[in-house]
Amino acid sequence: MASETDLYIEAQNGDEAAYYSWFNEIQPDMGRFAYQLGISLEKLPEFQKASLQQLYKQLVHLTPDQAEMQLFTIMAQMALQPGYQFENGKNQVLGFQEDQELHTLLQKLELDQRISLALLYFHNKSINEISTITSKSAQQVMQAEAEGLQALQQILQIEGDPLLKRLTLLQKSYQRFIPPPPMEQENRKTAATIPIESAHISAAPAQSYQKKTAIVLVAAGLFLAAVIGVSFSVNDQQAKTAGTTEFQQAEKVTDDMVANWRSQYEAIKETSPKRLGMSLDQYDQLDYVKQADAEMIKVFSDESVRSMKDNPIKMEQTVDRLFRQIETPQGMVDSLSGDNPMLAAETENFLLNYAAKTSELQVFADSVLFRYREELESTVVMDQLSPEKLMAQSGSLPEELRLVVEALPEYNLFPVVHPNKDQFRTLRDVTRLNQQQPIISDPYAPHYLSLLASEPYFDDSGFLLPIENVPQQLISMEQALLEEGESKRLFDGIEVAYQQIFWQLLKGSEGSSIFDEQGKVKEEYRKAWNDTASSNPMAFLMLPILNEMEASNWTDSDHHDQLEFHDLLNALAMEKSGELADKLPNGNLVIEDALVDMKDFDYSRIKPLYESFKVSYDLQVLAGEPPLDVLFLYHYANKLEDIETLWHLSADSPLKPTLEEFNEQWQQIPDLAEKARWVELSKDSFTQRVKDKVYIYPHVQMDEFDERLDFLLVTERDQIWQIDYQQYEQYDLADDADQYRQIVDFLYTEISSNAKAQLPADTKPGEVAGVFFKAIEKKDIPTIKKLVVDAGWKDEEYAAFFELHSFRPFSELEQLSFRTNFSTDLTNGISGMADIKYKSGSQEGIFQELFYMEKTPDGWRMTDLNMY
Repeated sequence: MASETDLYIEAQNGDEAAYYSWFNEIQPDMGRFAYQLGISLEKLPEFQKASLQQLYKQLVHLTPDQAEMQLFTIMAQMALQPGYQFENGKNQVLGFQEDQELHTLLQKLELDQRISLALLYFHNKSINEISTITSKSAQQVMQAEAEGLQALQQILQIEGDPLLKRLTLLQKSYQRFIPPPPMEQENRKTAATIPIESAHISAAPAQSYQKKTAIVLVAAGLFLAAVIGVSFSVNDQQAKTAGTTEFQQAEKVTDDMVANWRSQYEAIKETSPKRLGMSLDQYDQLDYVKQADAEMIKVFSDESVRSMKDNPIKMEQTVDRLFRQIETPQGMVDSLSGDNPMLAAETENFLLNYAAKTSELQVFADSVLFRYREELESTVVMDQLSPEKLMAQSGSLPEELRLVVEALPEYNLFPVVHPNKDQFRTLRDVTRLNQQQPIISDPYAPHYLSLLASEPYFDDSGFLLPIENVPQQLISMEQALLEEGESKRLFDGIEVAYQQIFWQLLKGSEGSSIFDEQGKVKEEYRKAWNDTASSNPMAFLMLPILNEMEASNWTDSDHHDQLEFHDLLNALAMEKSGELADKLPNGNLVIEDALVDMKDFDYSRIKPLYESFKVSYDLQVLAGEPPLDVLFLYHYANKLEDIETLWHLSADSPLKPTLEEFNEQWQQIPDLAEKARWVELSKDSFTQRVKDKVYIYPHVQMDEFDERLDFLLVTERDQIWQIDYQQYEQYDLADDADQYRQIVDFLYTEISSNAKAQLPADTKPGEVAGVFFKAIEKKDIPTIKKLVVDAGWKDEEYAAFFELHSFRPFSELEQLSFRTNFSTDLTNGISGMADIKYKSGSQEGIFQELFYMEKTPDGWRMTDLNMY
């Protein structure tokens, strides 16, 4: 009997039966995961089918484990699409009513919370694995989990062990649920009509099959015919089974067929001007129309028709391509769900055509909006242009403008306000296109469309997206360019934009200078430059520039002056070839897989390293030591209450206090050996470059998550790993916390009794938060305003806000903790989170809430209250 790995290899080579047999092993878990995300029972077969189609496009590049993880990723992404919404109570598939009710409550959570809880509690995935599946940081995953649990606690009025027990019982109910296979209903309909040969199962030597084996093979054939179809073979075969038309049934191309196709082409042209809200003259001047007309003459020429006379299928595919070329953008999207589906092989040409067409129409629409900018002043709401009012009141606009505004959906565009000018502009709306096959199954198309949706990125006034978002846009483009196939043309335009955006970010333009009046690089550009140094190609160029700029107080850099436009693409090419690693600090860093079972663990293996390091605290002693050994070394020092060693093991950063301050602030954390089940690090663990440093996130598996044991490791040189220092405080008010209460009472009295008094700038963030909740309890708005980053609110606005939002008074708090946030650039601001736990009246259980804090020149302050 073939192993699972053998089946997978055979599937990669195109063996449909092997693919089915491989998937059959994981199908129940995958079906359950989809159901846990909120996919209704009726939609499960269709949802699984679409997921499998998308996975197969990527199969050849994945190992079996990666394929299973990728299928989780695909399902999580597809659950965002409309049409798969949870149908409350329509199907009771779980055996116990309590479990079905909890399942229903899970669907009320945000999707990212559902995904984190499902993978963590029902599929036993680690935080790092969930981070990989969701493309989110480990901190984001943990925050989604915490918020999801908090929401369930508030709804169910339970927490802690009772809630975890409910989730455990629900997991057992899920395991008893057998989800329907992909396209079950379709299989039933086609079982009597699809011959086994249509599945193209390879012939095996004649032998006597048992009944069960025969049934499995028949099921495999039906499954593949419905789910995979002939996409397992070449793309050209897909058209033969994807819906046969009357033309495809014909043996030859006839004059009537050609006449019919010409008529359809002319009908599209005839209706397009009205759909696009433009005159016939304007329509005829569009480049895409001229190019389509030229292609139409070639397609219907005698020579072309003669060459395909005996191949009506090929002729119809050629004509369908022509129809998409002349169609409006919305017409192109609609064609994908028509009777004659597009070949997957056509996706790249389709997207390039769509991009060029929408770009031309975007220029046209923007020019009309600009010409009528005075008339559009009527759409101003609260001193700002309003796209919503523009669309809602289009009927009152001048005729030419009205027609274009109402036609914007046909363009696949929508209006937005220009960020730098008092006028409207448009952006692409690719939402519906992203939901169509074969777009959704293409490994490159979704990423390409997400980049396309943001174009254009700048104009003569500067960047059209916030400067702080530019580095992430560049990193996204870079990722696409690194992952694209050798023969891909899809990202050629992205490659050009990648260079242009980077160049403008570094050099500025006439409309936006990078320097201020003092000749220094502006603050917002400094931050953006630092953020770009988190990817290898850009870090290669940015590190010398940043070092020289910082040394000159941000006025001068030889590397900046000598930077050439093509340098970025050269760096990208070196990254693709593997040459760049040796040219970067920590560029050739190798993370070896390690897993340590903490059952019966002791620190005996760490004691020699501890003794050696403690002699002089020379960091060179740690060179080459495995990162997990450094983590254990830190916990061993914590166990011994060796504060000085802990301080030296903490990496330097703007957050790190002096040894004296650290000694005063230090609070012992729980023993890792007692709290953790295992500790794991692998090449798939979360890794983040920040300039010349590299951070890694080891996974610590605990029965009950404790944030105090949650660390990042960082190396700057010589593979010397240290602990990334994060400030952490915890106050247990349910126990003996008289000293903390006294400090909070004293500080509150000091600043509330004197209108001009402020907290000392070195007040601990946990103490600032305590005073804030004390002021909440006293309904003391003037004091609250002193403790909040200025929001520009008046006293009555604060009063109204607190009336609407139930902030907890200090006396109800059971615990208050604080932790700083990980940031790629602490020089541009330090932030953190205050975490409160409290009881609420007669309700049972402990509730949790998170609040944002920010370090200002005056000390730590509460911020972003409107996000509460």
